[in-house]
Amino acid sequence: MIKLDTNHLTKLEEDVHSKLSEVVATNDKLKILEAAELCEVSPSKVSKLVRKLGFDNFKQYKLYFSGQQIYTEKQKKSSEIDRLIQFLESFDPALIDDFVSVFEKYKKIIIYGLGPSFISAEYFGYKLTISSDKNVTVAQSEDFASRLADEDTLLIVLSVTGKFSSFENLFAETKKKGATIMLVLEEYVNTLDSMADYIFYLSKVHQDSSLLPFEKTRTVFFIFIEEVIARMRGER
Repeated sequence: MIKLDTNHLTKLEEDVHSKLSEVVATNDKLKILEAAELCEVSPSKVSKLVRKLGFDNFKQYKLYFSGQQIYTEKQKKSSEIDRLIQFLESFDPALIDDFVSVFEKYKKIIIYGLGPSFISAEYFGYKLTISSDKNVTVAQSEDFASRLADEDTLLIVLSVTGKFSSFENLFAETKKKGATIMLVLEEYVNTLDSMADYIFYLSKVHQDSSLLPFEKTRTVFFIFIEEVIARMRGER
């Protein structure tokens, strides 16, 4: 799993990240020793920073902020069963804790999805309604979601690849209302230009690239949903 989160950086880490993200955007060959020297910090400080941001290493950080795809060692094509086994083997419970800590800050929750992801959103909405005291709404209409949004709202968008549709218009309209946005993607895809405040990538292992977004399974979403509900009930 990969989680991109810039909300828990120290002032020094924010300064280093700001400088490095600009540099690697045009120089993806930068070495970690050069990065440390450029920012006047130790290499271990750079390494700690990229892990805190949600990356495995400095190479992933460079690929992401230079606008390139991140490839993992388990990128090979696999059957759905093999893919799910790999997902479960690398499952990080900290992601569930992070999700719940954000979720608990907001009174109003809007869960948005398109196509099969909307079905996942409906299931998630049902489970959250009976497991929390939040005002939970599920939507597949941008206009409906943006009308409901306000400063007490967390908009959760579910998407396998982020390619079924662009969410930027929805993000722009809900941000005007003061809402916070969380993008939950099953597969990793570069989201450098996204307006989302929180981005969770659930799996490093992609489904068959020959499948269109609506043809891909949502199994990982349902596993994630059940783990979130179990955590909220104190079962994990």
